[in-house]
Amino acid sequence: MAIKTNLKSLQPRREHFKREITLLSGGYYNPAAFPGGKVTVYPWDSHIDSWFQERLRLPQKEYALWEAAEKVADLNKCPVRDMVMGDVWTILMVSKAICNDCVVEYIARCPHCERAEQASIRIPDELQIQGKKTAEYPGFENITLPESKDVVTIRPLIVGDNIYILERTPEQRTKMSDMIAGILLTVKAVGGGTVDGVDEVLEWYNALSPKDAEFLQKEQGRLHPQLDTRVHHKCENCSEKFSYDLELNRDFFRAGER
Repeated sequence: MAIKTNLKSLQPRREHFKREITLLSGGYYNPAAFPGGKVTVYPWDSHIDSWFQERLRLPQKEYALWEAAEKVADLNKCPVRDMVMGDVWTILMVSKAICNDCVVEYIARCPHCERAEQASIRIPDELQIQGKKTAEYPGFENITLPESKDVVTIRPLIVGDNIYILERTPEQRTKMSDMIAGILLTVKAVGGGTVDGVDEVLEWYNALSPKDAEFLQKEQGRLHPQLDTRVHHKCENCSEKFSYDLELNRDFFRAGER
């Protein structure tokens, strides 16, 4: 006997629930792949989740999320390693949220009184945007350090940078932390002179004053097009304000995890 269903259509859910979003970068790095800065995102369903769980058991599981982005979005032949990090995180968050009508639920715990609060947020609509770009963005911008007055050309962090950081040798890691590497990889030029390797820019960075080094870090964060994953709350118990950070790691994308 044939099945009887209340479904009005047997269109695969991948197509039925797909969503078109505008990349926060405007897709400036590949306008041919992302015309108008738009990309189609598909739901993170049981098929994707099953693949993801298996992928985490294989070597180099750190790459699983970048590979997942290629499965849940139509990148139109744009290599994921060329994409801005914030764009990939946005795609992954939207894909995961589609399964729950684009709403993510989580538990926010007040740091003042320890009260746990059940909360939810609509992604990406209710997250604040920072560093938004357009398709005409040249891919870099100049900042002037407050003390040295060095004019520094910086660009947004891309997935390829993150892969480079993961693949560094132990010797390279002793020279600088992953966080510092992430900052310095975005430096294209200093004073108009093009950076000739990470060692050169590290030597320059280590000579900066604490104020200049902190300014560079803050500007790199400001420049990066991304969704602000900090959600602001006011505790219903003690009335204190606090922020909850949606931790976007592998666990966030596991089935049933928030």
